[in-house]
Amino acid sequence: MSQSLPLSVLVVDDHPGLRTGLTLLINAEFPRLRSAGAAANGAEALQLTRRLQPDVVLLDVQLGGEDGLALIPLLQREAPCRVVVLTALDDARVAQRARLLGASEFTHKTAPAAELMRLLLQAPREPGLIEAC
Repeated sequence: MSQSLPLSVLVVDDHPGLRTGLTLLINAEFPRLRSAGAAANGAEALQLTRRLQPDVVLLDVQLGGEDGLALIPLLQREAPCRVVVLTALDDARVAQRARLLGASEFTHKTAPAAELMRLLLQAPREPGLIEAC
């Protein structure tokens, strides 16, 4: 049985403590996951996605005044990555918009770490499949 490489995950969040915590959490899942890096804003996220070609981007909705969701199609043009959206917002319309823009998953920042790891590790959805929020 061959061992697959760990999934590389780019964390995009404007809060330094959260970026660090998520990076540590992801690296704790090695060899299944590994951190590809972390970005604080859209420009950094696009640059790192282009350079690092992560398998998954873990993306915050609000990036210090920037619309994180607007980055989803741009990130996916830079790399063939899945986007998992992580947010503090409790609005089903945000989740629906995220999925329409191409996010594969959407979860709340208060979700248990095990749930976030499950979302990062799961297989990509079939193109065009959008679930109800």
